[in-house]
Amino acid sequence: MANIITVCRILYCIALLFCLSLSPAFYILYLLAGFTDMIDGRIARKTNTVSEFGQN
Repeated sequence: MANIITVCRILYCIALLFCLSLSPAFYILYLLAGFTDMIDGRIARKTNTVSEFGQN
């Protein structure tokens, strides 16, 4: 589950490259990327799927 969230964040960040700065779409993608960054570590720890790479 945490890996899926991480992949979503990567896709959101790539999509940001194609948005006009300060547009509503830019803000939505930016907030989604930030939110997924906050929750993926918590989910990984709760589901005991923390990898050695993810701990760093």
